[in-house]
This record gives sequence, structure tokens and C-alpha cells, in this order.
Amino acid sequence: MVVIIALMIVVAVAGAFILGRAAGSNGASPTVPAPSGDGGNPECDKAGVEWDNARQMACNAKSDEAAARNRVENARSQLAVAIATAVSLGTAAAATFVAAAAATATIFGIPAGIVLTGIAIGLVAAAAAATLLVIAWTGALTAADDDLAQKTRARNQWETEVARLRAAINANCPPEKANSFLSRPGPC
Repeated sequence: MVVIIALMIVVAVAGAFILGRAAGSNGASPTVPAPSGDGGNPECDKAGVEWDNARQMACNAKSDEAAARNRVENARSQLAVAIATAVSLGTAAAATFVAAAAATATIFGIPAGIVLTGIAIGLVAAAAAATLLVIAWTGALTAADDDLAQKTRARNQWETEVARLRAAINANCPPEKANSFLSRPGPC
């Protein structure tokens, strides 16, 4: 019997984490694809066009990263609320069990002890449910953190691509043409 209960607990915990991770992954927007440039040194006009495109993609990647960071913060705050709720319910259950034990110390307190024990059992069930919520939010936070790391990596790659193409413009364009490319306002 104890083995079956332990197995049910493990299944419930694993299921809560997997569901939380799946829910956390569903809210993620697609990541801006990484630059596909060959890393070569393009000619002047091509470098200027690619530089403008790379700056726009870097802006998109920054926006994606900011949205992912907000999702992480939201999941983190929801996890904190779930933890506080689980701890509060667990503490209330323990206090109610103590009160039930104290009430049953006398013959006249037995009915009150029975009622308090019933309340304590209900609080234990609520604390267990809140603990499953903690596990689910932990899964959601893990998924959101993974998404943020992916979005940060994409932003870094695009910023590197922008710098590489800027260097290509400076290396391959006459100064006045390079200045005309590089003086364009940023897309962000």
C-alpha cells in the first residue's frame, strides 16, 4: 500500500512538472532565426543592404528577448505566490492538528477535536495541491528560462552580425559611401 501511494505521489509530481513545462513552452514566441551569413567580406553595396537587414533583425531579437524576460519574471512571481500558499496551508494544517490534539485531551473536547482533525485533513489536501502548483510553476519557469537563453543567444548573434557588416562597410566602401550607410538612423 505504501509503495502504491509513493508511486502515485511520484507520478503526480512528475505530471505537474511536465504540464507546467509544457504550459511554459506554449507561451514562447518563435525565436528570430540566427544570421545565415557566410561570414565573408561582402562588397560595399551588398554590405550596406545586409547591414540594414541585420540591424532590423537585431531589433526584432531585442524585442523577443524583452518579451521572454517578462515571461520569466511572471513565472518567477507566480512561483513565489505558489510557494507562499503551500507553506501557509502546510503551517495552518500543522497548527490545526495541534489544536485538535489539545482539544481531545479532555473528554468534552473530543467533538471539537474530531472537527478540527477534519479541517486539518482538508488543509493537508489543499497544501498538497498547492505543492503540485509549485512544481508546475517550476516547470513553467524552467521552460521560460530556456526560451530566454535561446532569445538572448539570437540577439547576441545578430549584434555580432551587425558589427561584422559594419566592419565590412568600413573596409569595402569609399569613405563618403560608408558614411552614407552608417549615418542612417537605427530601426529601433
